[in-house]
Amino acid sequence: MQHQRARTFRRNVIGSTVLILFAVAGIALAGQPVASFTFSPASPTAGNEVSFTDQSSENPTSWLWNFGDPSAGALNTSTTQNPFFTYANPGSYTVTLTVSNSDGQSTTTQVLNVTGGVPPICQSSPTALCLNGGRFNVTADWTKPDGSTGSGTAVKLTGDSGYFWFFDQSNIELVIKVLNGCAIDNAYWVFAAGLTNVEVVLNVTDEQTGATYTNTNPQGVAYVPIQATSAFPSSCP
Repeated sequence: MQHQRARTFRRNVIGSTVLILFAVAGIALAGQPVASFTFSPASPTAGNEVSFTDQSSENPTSWLWNFGDPSAGALNTSTTQNPFFTYANPGSYTVTLTVSNSDGQSTTTQVLNVTGGVPPICQSSPTALCLNGGRFNVTADWTKPDGSTGSGTAVKLTGDSGYFWFFDQSNIELVIKVLNGCAIDNAYWVFAAGLTNVEVVLNVTDEQTGATYTNTNPQGVAYVPIQATSAFPSSCP
Protein backbone atom coordinates (compact mmCIF):
# COMPACT_ATOMS: atom_id res chain seq x y z
CA MET A 1 0.00 0.00 0.00
CA GLN A 2 1.30 3.45 -0.96
CA HIS A 3 2.20 5.68 1.96
CA GLN A 4 -0.08 8.74 2.47
CA ARG A 5 2.92 11.08 2.56
CA ALA A 6 4.11 9.78 -0.82
CA ARG A 7 0.69 10.37 -2.38
CA THR A 8 0.54 13.93 -1.00
CA PHE A 9 4.04 14.67 -2.29
CA ARG A 10 3.13 13.39 -5.75
CA ARG A 11 -0.03 15.55 -5.88
CA ASN A 12 1.95 18.64 -4.88
CA VAL A 13 4.57 17.94 -7.56
CA ILE A 14 1.92 17.44 -10.23
CA GLY A 15 0.11 20.62 -9.16
CA SER A 16 3.29 22.66 -9.25
CA THR A 17 4.21 21.24 -12.66
CA VAL A 18 0.81 22.24 -14.09
CA LEU A 19 1.20 25.80 -12.78
CA ILE A 20 4.65 26.05 -14.35
CA LEU A 21 3.37 24.75 -17.70
CA PHE A 22 0.54 27.30 -17.68
CA ALA A 23 3.01 30.08 -16.92
CA VAL A 24 5.42 28.99 -19.65
CA ALA A 25 2.59 28.76 -22.17
CA GLY A 26 1.33 32.21 -21.23
CA ILE A 27 -2.12 30.89 -20.36
CA ALA A 28 -4.08 32.78 -17.69
CA LEU A 29 -5.24 30.69 -14.74
CA ALA A 30 -8.89 30.78 -13.68
CA GLY A 31 -9.54 34.08 -11.94
CA GLN A 32 -6.38 35.74 -13.19
CA PRO A 33 -7.18 38.98 -15.04
CA VAL A 34 -6.42 39.48 -18.71
CA ALA A 35 -5.49 43.11 -19.44
CA SER A 36 -7.27 44.93 -22.25
CA PHE A 37 -8.22 48.53 -23.01
CA THR A 38 -9.61 50.87 -25.64
CA PHE A 39 -9.00 54.57 -26.21
CA SER A 40 -10.88 57.51 -27.73
CA PRO A 41 -10.62 59.28 -30.08
CA ALA A 42 -9.32 56.62 -32.45
CA SER A 43 -6.93 59.15 -34.03
CA PRO A 44 -5.49 61.21 -31.14
CA THR A 45 -4.08 64.67 -31.78
CA ALA A 46 -1.51 66.61 -29.78
CA GLY A 47 -2.95 68.96 -27.17
CA ASN A 48 -6.28 67.17 -27.06
CA GLU A 49 -7.43 64.78 -24.38
CA VAL A 50 -7.40 61.01 -24.88
CA SER A 51 -9.73 58.89 -22.79
CA PHE A 52 -8.70 55.31 -21.87
CA THR A 53 -11.25 52.65 -20.94
CA ASP A 54 -10.34 49.46 -19.11
CA GLN A 55 -11.77 46.34 -20.79
CA SER A 56 -9.93 43.74 -18.71
CA SER A 57 -11.63 40.49 -17.76
CA GLU A 58 -11.91 38.67 -14.42
CA ASN A 59 -12.60 41.77 -12.32
CA PRO A 60 -9.19 43.31 -11.64
CA THR A 61 -8.90 45.30 -8.42
CA SER A 62 -5.94 47.52 -9.30
CA TRP A 63 -4.70 49.27 -12.41
CA LEU A 64 -1.37 50.80 -13.38
CA TRP A 65 -1.16 52.85 -16.56
CA ASN A 66 1.96 54.17 -18.24
CA PHE A 67 1.16 56.53 -21.11
CA GLY A 68 4.61 56.30 -22.69
CA ASP A 69 5.38 60.01 -22.38
CA PRO A 70 8.19 60.59 -19.82
CA SER A 71 8.12 64.34 -20.55
CA ALA A 72 4.79 64.47 -18.69
CA GLY A 73 6.54 63.68 -15.40
CA ALA A 74 4.27 62.35 -12.67
CA LEU A 75 1.25 62.60 -14.99
CA ASN A 76 2.75 59.85 -17.18
CA THR A 77 1.28 57.19 -14.89
CA SER A 78 -2.13 56.65 -13.33
CA THR A 79 -3.82 54.13 -11.03
CA THR A 80 -7.34 55.18 -12.08
CA GLN A 81 -9.40 52.52 -13.85
CA ASN A 82 -10.44 54.80 -16.72
CA PRO A 83 -8.01 57.72 -16.94
CA PHE A 84 -7.51 60.68 -19.27
CA PHE A 85 -4.22 61.91 -20.73
CA THR A 86 -3.12 64.69 -23.07
CA TYR A 87 -0.06 64.29 -25.31
CA ALA A 88 1.69 67.62 -25.76
CA ASN A 89 3.54 66.63 -28.95
CA PRO A 90 2.92 64.44 -32.01
CA GLY A 91 4.64 61.05 -32.07
CA SER A 92 4.23 57.34 -31.37
CA TYR A 93 3.60 56.45 -27.74
CA THR A 94 3.46 52.95 -26.23
CA VAL A 95 0.72 52.78 -23.60
CA THR A 96 1.01 50.01 -21.03
CA LEU A 97 -1.73 48.75 -18.74
CA THR A 98 -1.04 46.32 -15.90
CA VAL A 99 -4.03 44.94 -13.99
CA SER A 100 -4.09 42.64 -11.00
CA ASN A 101 -6.32 40.88 -8.52
CA SER A 102 -5.81 38.25 -5.82
CA ASP A 103 -5.25 35.57 -8.50
CA GLY A 104 -2.45 37.32 -10.39
CA GLN A 105 -1.71 40.10 -12.85
CA SER A 106 -1.58 40.77 -16.57
CA THR A 107 -0.03 43.41 -18.83
CA THR A 108 -0.90 44.64 -22.31
CA THR A 109 0.39 47.43 -24.55
CA GLN A 110 -0.87 49.47 -27.50
CA VAL A 111 0.89 52.04 -29.66
CA LEU A 112 -0.86 55.38 -30.10
CA ASN A 113 0.08 57.45 -33.13
CA VAL A 114 -0.53 61.04 -32.10
CA THR A 115 -0.69 63.61 -34.89
CA GLY A 116 -0.61 67.40 -34.83
CA GLY A 117 -3.86 69.13 -34.03
CA VAL A 118 -5.53 72.28 -32.79
CA PRO A 119 -5.74 72.33 -28.97
CA PRO A 120 -9.21 72.80 -27.46
CA ILE A 121 -10.25 76.32 -26.56
CA CYS A 122 -10.77 75.33 -22.94
CA GLN A 123 -7.58 74.55 -21.04
CA SER A 124 -8.10 72.36 -17.98
CA SER A 125 -6.50 73.29 -14.66
CA PRO A 126 -6.69 72.12 -11.03
CA THR A 127 -9.81 74.28 -10.60
CA ALA A 128 -11.46 73.98 -14.03
CA LEU A 129 -13.17 71.15 -15.88
CA CYS A 130 -13.13 71.06 -19.69
CA LEU A 131 -16.14 69.10 -20.92
CA ASN A 132 -17.60 68.03 -24.26
CA GLY A 133 -14.37 68.06 -26.24
CA GLY A 134 -13.07 71.15 -24.46
CA ARG A 135 -16.01 73.35 -25.48
CA PHE A 136 -17.30 74.02 -21.94
CA ASN A 137 -15.22 75.42 -19.07
CA VAL A 138 -16.66 74.68 -15.61
CA THR A 139 -15.62 76.21 -12.26
CA ALA A 140 -17.13 76.18 -8.77
CA ASP A 141 -16.25 78.83 -6.17
CA TRP A 142 -17.27 78.50 -2.51
CA THR A 143 -17.78 80.86 0.42
CA LYS A 144 -18.03 79.66 4.03
CA PRO A 145 -20.14 81.34 6.74
CA ASP A 146 -17.01 82.98 8.17
CA GLY A 147 -16.47 84.76 4.82
CA SER A 148 -13.48 82.70 3.67
CA THR A 149 -13.54 81.80 0.00
CA GLY A 150 -11.88 79.42 -2.45
CA SER A 151 -12.20 77.48 -5.67
CA GLY A 152 -13.25 73.85 -5.86
CA THR A 153 -10.68 71.31 -7.03
CA ALA A 154 -11.82 69.75 -10.32
CA VAL A 155 -11.78 66.01 -11.02
CA LYS A 156 -12.90 64.79 -14.44
CA LEU A 157 -14.99 61.61 -14.65
CA THR A 158 -16.03 61.26 -18.30
CA GLY A 159 -15.97 63.40 -21.42
CA ASP A 160 -19.03 65.33 -20.26
CA SER A 161 -18.97 64.99 -16.45
CA GLY A 162 -16.84 65.59 -13.37
CA TYR A 163 -16.91 66.71 -9.77
CA PHE A 164 -15.41 69.24 -7.35
CA TRP A 165 -14.13 68.86 -3.81
CA PHE A 166 -13.74 71.91 -1.56
CA PHE A 167 -12.09 71.15 1.78
CA ASP A 168 -11.01 67.50 1.63
CA GLN A 169 -10.27 65.44 -1.49
CA SER A 170 -12.17 62.48 -0.07
CA ASN A 171 -15.32 64.62 0.27
CA ILE A 172 -17.14 65.24 -3.02
CA GLU A 173 -19.10 68.51 -2.81
CA LEU A 174 -20.49 69.03 -6.31
CA VAL A 175 -21.09 66.76 -9.33
CA ILE A 176 -21.81 68.21 -12.78
CA LYS A 177 -22.64 67.01 -16.28
CA VAL A 178 -22.87 69.12 -19.44
CA LEU A 179 -24.96 67.01 -21.79
CA ASN A 180 -25.38 67.23 -25.55
CA GLY A 181 -29.12 67.54 -26.08
CA CYS A 182 -28.81 68.70 -29.69
CA ALA A 183 -30.91 65.86 -31.09
CA ILE A 184 -33.81 66.84 -28.83
CA ASP A 185 -33.96 70.63 -28.60
CA ASN A 186 -30.83 71.98 -30.33
CA ALA A 187 -29.12 72.82 -27.03
CA TYR A 188 -26.56 71.74 -24.44
CA TRP A 189 -27.92 71.00 -20.97
CA VAL A 190 -26.43 71.42 -17.50
CA PHE A 191 -27.19 68.98 -14.70
CA ALA A 192 -25.61 69.27 -11.24
CA ALA A 193 -26.07 68.08 -7.67
CA GLY A 194 -24.30 69.02 -4.47
CA LEU A 195 -23.60 67.67 -0.99
CA THR A 196 -23.00 70.98 0.75
CA ASN A 197 -24.83 73.93 2.29
CA VAL A 198 -22.16 76.60 1.81
CA GLU A 199 -22.52 79.28 -0.84
CA VAL A 200 -21.41 77.96 -4.24
CA VAL A 201 -21.17 79.89 -7.49
CA LEU A 202 -21.13 77.50 -10.44
CA ASN A 203 -19.99 78.92 -13.78
CA VAL A 204 -20.28 77.00 -17.06
CA THR A 205 -18.84 78.88 -20.03
CA ASP A 206 -19.36 77.92 -23.66
CA GLU A 207 -15.92 78.80 -25.03
CA GLN A 208 -17.23 78.57 -28.58
CA THR A 209 -19.86 81.30 -28.18
CA GLY A 210 -18.74 83.07 -25.00
CA ALA A 211 -22.09 82.45 -23.28
CA THR A 212 -21.97 81.65 -19.55
CA TYR A 213 -24.51 79.86 -17.38
CA THR A 214 -24.21 80.84 -13.70
CA ASN A 215 -25.98 79.28 -10.72
CA THR A 216 -25.59 80.42 -7.10
CA ASN A 217 -26.46 78.22 -4.16
CA PRO A 218 -27.20 80.45 -1.12
CA GLN A 219 -25.29 80.23 2.15
CA GLY A 220 -26.85 77.81 4.64
CA VAL A 221 -29.11 76.15 2.08
CA ALA A 222 -28.74 72.50 1.09
CA TYR A 223 -27.56 72.44 -2.52
CA VAL A 224 -30.55 72.54 -4.85
CA PRO A 225 -30.16 70.11 -7.82
CA ILE A 226 -29.82 71.75 -11.23
CA GLN A 227 -31.68 70.54 -14.33
CA ALA A 228 -31.00 73.41 -16.72
CA THR A 229 -32.08 72.22 -20.16
CA SER A 230 -32.30 75.89 -21.19
CA ALA A 231 -28.80 76.78 -20.01
CA PHE A 232 -27.51 77.14 -23.57
CA PRO A 233 -30.48 77.48 -25.94
CA SER A 234 -29.86 77.09 -29.68
CA SER A 235 -26.19 76.26 -29.01
CA CYS A 236 -25.82 73.41 -31.51
CA PRO A 237 -23.72 72.45 -33.29
